This record gives sequence, structure tokens and C-alpha cells, in this order.
Amino acid sequence: MPVKKEYNKSIKIRGFGDMVFSGKHIALVLLFLVLIVTVVSINMPGYQNIKNEEGVSQNYDSIFTIGTGLFYTDTDKARNLIMDEYQHLDGKNVRQQMRFLNFIGATYQVQDNYTLAMEYYFKALKLSPETVDSTMMVAIYNNIGYINQKTGNFKTALNFMLKALNSNKKNSIAASILNNIGIVYLSIEEFDKGETYFREALAYSMSARDSISMTTILTNLGFIFMNKEQADSAQYYFNRSLQVANSIDNIYSRILVYNGLGDLFTQTGNYQEAETNHEKARQLAENMNDSYSTAYAVMGLAKIEKLRNNLNNALLLIQEATQIAERINNDLLIYECKKLFSEIYQQAGEFEKSLNYLQEYINLKEKFVNQNTIRQVYNEEITVLNESNKIKQLEIEQQELQLSRKNILVISVLIVFLLGIFGLYIMFMNYRYRQNAKLQNLVIEMNERKSRTSIEAEIQERKRIGQDLHDGLGQMLSVARLNVSALNQKAEVTNERKIRLIESAIYSIDTAFSELRQISHNLSPTILVTKGLEEAVQDIVRRINESNKILIICEIFGLNRQLDNLIENTLYRAVQELTNNAIKHAHATSISIQLVQNEEEITLMIEDNGLGFDLNKERTHAISGGIYNIQSRVENHHGTIFIDSKKNRGTIITITVPLNYVDYATIKN
Repeated sequence: MPVKKEYNKSIKIRGFGDMVFSGKHIALVLLFLVLIVTVVSINMPGYQNIKNEEGVSQNYDSIFTIGTGLFYTDTDKARNLIMDEYQHLDGKNVRQQMRFLNFIGATYQVQDNYTLAMEYYFKALKLSPETVDSTMMVAIYNNIGYINQKTGNFKTALNFMLKALNSNKKNSIAASILNNIGIVYLSIEEFDKGETYFREALAYSMSARDSISMTTILTNLGFIFMNKEQADSAQYYFNRSLQVANSIDNIYSRILVYNGLGDLFTQTGNYQEAETNHEKARQLAENMNDSYSTAYAVMGLAKIEKLRNNLNNALLLIQEATQIAERINNDLLIYECKKLFSEIYQQAGEFEKSLNYLQEYINLKEKFVNQNTIRQVYNEEITVLNESNKIKQLEIEQQELQLSRKNILVISVLIVFLLGIFGLYIMFMNYRYRQNAKLQNLVIEMNERKSRTSIEAEIQERKRIGQDLHDGLGQMLSVARLNVSALNQKAEVTNERKIRLIESAIYSIDTAFSELRQISHNLSPTILVTKGLEEAVQDIVRRINESNKILIICEIFGLNRQLDNLIENTLYRAVQELTNNAIKHAHATSISIQLVQNEEEITLMIEDNGLGFDLNKERTHAISGGIYNIQSRVENHHGTIFIDSKKNRGTIITITVPLNYVDYATIKN
């Protein structure tokens, strides 16, 4: 297509072989550094909620948070806010002063006022750098490098950027610096070298999850491939950048991507899409008072009108762009406008005007891009790298010398260390022996205490059985004996009196048999052996509920496997003892029993609404003997018992017994 062919011709540069380059593209790429400066400012430690050695006021952190939020939307307001706070800073707080000065410089930089920006950056550098962390210095070096790159001082720019990179390689800062270095090489048309730096910067930004740097770097990769005339790859990176910019609502990034897409569609001949994207960029830039991006978008629209052969419209647009460029004193934009003037007048047949503008364009271009500049940039990188390597080599030699001198000392220290370790080992073994001895004594003492508790519990149980026999069975038998004796001693007893005495004796004997069965049942419950724990507990509940004096609610879950006989007996006795205590001593009217079994343990919980008691104070025989008997039985099965009781609040007793206990200490021994 003829128009496209003519456009491609316009971006060739003599003396560079087959390299393709557009000064207009470089001008747009340079603006990307505005975002990077802001990213560096926001991500450096001074912007985080931390304190330096003198204590940073939380009020300063709040001010910086507000200022950062206004940075993109109202730069003047953000700067005025920070400058006002700067006036009240403590003069001894060097780190905080550098933080404020860097922010103020960044606000001037984003507005393309490089003179004032450099003034504040160098004010920060004049402070004592030894008293601040290196990250603050790196941010300022990177910003100064950006301004030098933006104004065409590529050698100085690269010097500051490499100095910043060698000082700090933290992810977020390294991404910004590497991106800036890539733009330097893009500006001098070294696209492969620039791509290498951009890809390394992208890896850092993705690792740090730095979305602002990521969208900038992706856009720069789009320009790399556009200059290589690989349109598909260029559009891929522009679209990726736009997605990230939209996700974080970054208007500046969207402006840059829209201008980039406008250039790409112009290059491929899709003028309608090109015009749409440049118009989007122009509208957003005007809303943001971004003069540089506005001028760039207008230049893009002028280029489209020239290719459509609407030369009058093209001239009006390029004149507007030139006025903006001259107002902000940006030579890069001005020389690009000169080139476009020359092409428009050439296309209109006004060759003299075209030649004049072409000569002005060439003079300005030589100021920024020539072979000498390229050699200077490469030499600067090599020089900085060589200096870095020399320093590293000297450090290595110094370390080797120190190592040689310290060999004997190291060996001596090693011997002393080994002797110390041996001594510590002896002390440790001695300590371990004493601890084992203490542990054995403690185990013996605990076993003796358990045995004593078991014996005491057994004695109490025997006393209780004797008391039951004396108070219950003995009393009934005594009454029966008295009735029989009365019949035997009185010869003359009426038949009616005999019948009453015999019936009373029979009743006493029946009651004695009933009491005997109850005592026998308590000593050896047949139902527990024949039907298991669940039926035995339910039997206790039924017998108590039959009295209609107290209500017992019983819930049993998961009791579906055969338990150890000793565990069943322990839990059964616990239910007997605790319900008996609740009725006789606590005078409860309601008792709740829960018995739950799982694969690992079985839990019994009994709760009553009785009087409650203080276990530590009320150690009556009725209470302490029964409870400590239960505790002894439970501990023999490696279980635990927990008592929760207070006066006039009732009692909750929880017993937990493991079903698959393994004594690891026994196995280890």
C-alpha cells in the first residue's frame, strides 16, 4: 500500500543500516519514566510506616499516604501538602528530610520541570548519606538518571542508573532501574540490548508483584517490537499492559498505552483505530493536565492526517503540538515536530520549507542520537562494570590475605571449641543422669501414692459395705428377731397379736433379703457382666427414676464395641458413686448422664443441680472417699477426671479414659 510504504520510509535513518527508529516513539517512551519515578518514591522505605532511629511520627506517614494518593490526580496539591510539612521537620532528622525532598522533586519531575526537580534531588544528596539507608540514595540516583536520560544526557544518565543498580538490587527498585537502563538503549536504537534489560526488569517486577512497574515495562516491550516491525508481538505487550493498568486504575499508564497503540495502528495502516487511541490518550492527558502526553497525542493525530493527505488539518495539529512542546521546553518533542513539519511540506510540494524544517530536525537529532553517544553509553557501562569488578577483586584479595593470617587462629579456636563441646557433652550427660534419677524417684513416689490411695479407697469401700450391712441388713434382722422373741416369751398371746408379730417378722426378713440383694448387686453387678456397660447404666437410671423423687436423663452415644472389663467396671462404679453423691449429699432433683465413645477414648460426664461443694475445703468422708476412689481407678487406666463445682451451683464431673493407650516411655526403655 503506497501510503504505508511512504510512512515506513519516513522512519528510516541514514547511517544505521537496516535499523528502524522513530524519534516520536522515543519521545513517548521517555515519558514512561514518570511512572517509574513515582513507583520508586512510593516503594522506598521512607514511604512505609516504619520508624528511623529518632522515631518517625505516625502523622508523617499519614501525610505521605495522602500525598501519594494525590500524586497522579492533583500533583500541585500533593507537593504543597508535603512542602508545608517539610517546613516543620526537625533539622536533625536527615532521613526524613531526604524523604520529603525526594517526593517534592518527583512532583516537579512528573510535570517535566526538570530544573526544580534536580534542585531538590541535589539538596537531598547534600545531606549526610552515611546516616541513611542505601535504598533512599538509590531512589534519588535513579531519579537523577531519569532526568539526564530525558534530556538526552545518556552517558550521565547511565552512570547514575548503574550506580543505583550496584547499590541495591531489591526487587521493586531493581525493576525500576533496569527499566530505565532499557529505555536508554531504546533511545539510541539498540533494541536488542534494550529488550534484554526490559525482560530482566519484568522478572523483578513480577517477583515483587509491582503492578505499576509491570505495566510500564510491558509497554516498553511493545515499543521494542514495534520498532522491530513485529506488529503482532507489539500489540500483545500493549494489550497486556492495558489490562494491568485497568486493574489498578492507573490513568497515566492508560495514556501511554493508548498513544503506543495509536502509533502501532498508524504503522500498520489502520488509521481509524490509530485515531481512536490517540484521541483517548489526548482526552485523558488533558483531564490530567499532562502537557507532554497531550502534545504527543496531537502529533500522532497530525501524522494520521498527513497520511490521509489532509495536509491543512495536519499542519494545524502539528502547530498545536509545537506550541505545547515549546511551552514546556521539551527539545525531544520539538525536534519530532520539526521532522513532521518537513514531511508535511514535502508532501504539499513546498520543498524549501520542507528543507528548512528538515535541517532544524537533523541539528536537534544529532544533539540526542549519534554514533559518539552510543560509544559513550557502551563505554560508560563497561567502565562502571570494570570499576565494580576491580572493587570485587580487591575485596577477594583482601579476604584471602586475612584468611591466611587467621588460619592459625581459626585452628586454635576450633580446638578450644571442640574441647568446649566435649566439656558441654560431659556436663549434659551428668545433668541427664541426675534428671533421670529425679524422674525415677518421682515415678516411685507417684506409684507409692497411687498404691496408698488405692488402699485408702479400698478401706473406705469396706467401711461403706460394713456400714450398709450394719445399718440396713442388721437393723432388719434385729427387728425380725424381736418379733420372734415376743412370740416365744409370751405364752398367752391372742391369735390377732400372733398374726401381726409373724407378719412383721416376715416383712423384716423380706426387707433384709432385699437389702442383701442390693448390697450384693452393688458389689458384683450381674447385668454388667451379662449385658454390658450401656444396659448396666440404664438399669441404674431406671431404678432411681422408679422412686419418682429424682429425674435422671441418660444419653449414650457410640457404645458399639466391646470394652475392657476393668474399664467397664470403673465407669459403672463411677456412675454409681456420683449419682449416689448427687442424691444423698448434694440433694439434687435432676441429674444428666452422658456417655460417649469414639475410636480413641470414652467420656463420661455427670451433671447435677445440687448444692455443689468445694473439693479443696469439704473433704468429708462421704465426698472425698468416693471421689478419690474413682480418681484412683481412672488414673490406673491412664485417664483423667475433671471436677467443676461451686457452692449452690451444682456439679459437673467429666471422666475421660483412652481406649488405645501406649506407654511410649516403657517402649523406649
